[in-house]
Amino acid sequence: VSEKHLNNLTIVKNYGRTRAAKALYFTKDKGTVEAAEAWLSEHENDPDIDKLPEELLTAVAGDVTMGDASADVQMGDAGEPEPDNRQLGDPNPPEIKEKVNQELVKQVMEMGFSELRAEKALYQTDNASLEHAVNWLGDHADDADIDLPLMKPRPPPPEKPKMSKEEAEAKALELQKKLRQKRAEEEKLSEKEKERMRIESTKMMVEANEKLKEEERARAIQQMQREKEEHERHRAELKEQLRRDYIERFGKEPPPEEEEKERAVKEKSSKDQVAHYLGKLKKNYKDTDREGLKTCLTTLRIYVKNLQDNPQDPKFKKLNLQGKAFQSRIAPYDGAIDFLDVMGFERKDDCLEQRKSIPDGWLCGNAIKFIDLILGQI
Repeated sequence: VSEKHLNNLTIVKNYGRTRAAKALYFTKDKGTVEAAEAWLSEHENDPDIDKLPEELLTAVAGDVTMGDASADVQMGDAGEPEPDNRQLGDPNPPEIKEKVNQELVKQVMEMGFSELRAEKALYQTDNASLEHAVNWLGDHADDADIDLPLMKPRPPPPEKPKMSKEEAEAKALELQKKLRQKRAEEEKLSEKEKERMRIESTKMMVEANEKLKEEERARAIQQMQREKEEHERHRAELKEQLRRDYIERFGKEPPPEEEEKERAVKEKSSKDQVAHYLGKLKKNYKDTDREGLKTCLTTLRIYVKNLQDNPQDPKFKKLNLQGKAFQSRIAPYDGAIDFLDVMGFERKDDCLEQRKSIPDGWLCGNAIKFIDLILGQI
């Protein structure tokens, strides 16, 4: 690319060297600063605007040194800068004057601009046109050095030895290799970052799942606690009902150990509870009221047999608590009402009513066997 145009874009127009070189390369068919500026305006939002393409690197292999893909373009060694001895009133150097179109200088001066400003404008715009020169003067009218002459152009750098075709190809291959290596390194870093993000994402997912499981465990524990409290409440209500029944039957509080035994019995199977309460009747009344015990057991057997033989008949599903037979044969004997409770009878107002729509035939059969066994023993 033209070093003059490159300096014009970077020093005068304040574009970065990479962007300027890239714009000049892609507008080399037009060869003007204005075309490069137009290209920059059109491509200023490109994501790779500050990266040099591989084709440009290959094309300028002998003139451009590359620190990395995003570094500025470095031209050949320009030497030490000359001291700035310019003063107001000094003319532009002859090297400047000979490069500007004198006809255009006259036209600009006819518009009221000084010769120095006219020459500067035309030099900076490459003698593009009168309009370009006037626009440049308008854009730079307030520059601090607008009335100072231009610096004498530096002599062109010594021409570098022209590379052979093989050398140029080798240089291009070297630059391409460096680009590929850099891209490989970038891809490797990108893969590492992706892996780090994947691990982090997996870790976050595991932590979220653990937190969810912990919340579910906490809810399950709370539910179990509620169910336990409900069970305890129900047991307390049952215990209180048993206490009241005992007081109603015997006129006194049940002994504490009796309550514990009753609680343990209630936790057994229905068959074991039947055996327990029938055994309790036998133990309590075998020696003290043998005939009353026989009458009680016989009456209980009739109740159970009626249920077994007539499970759908409603008249056998209710027992009148106030009836003379019940009051004399069942109520006085501790354990009889508990036995009926196990068989499915529950207290409702002034009667015991079967809570099950269909009585447990298997339990009825076992109860009759137990009753018959005890009757045979007494």
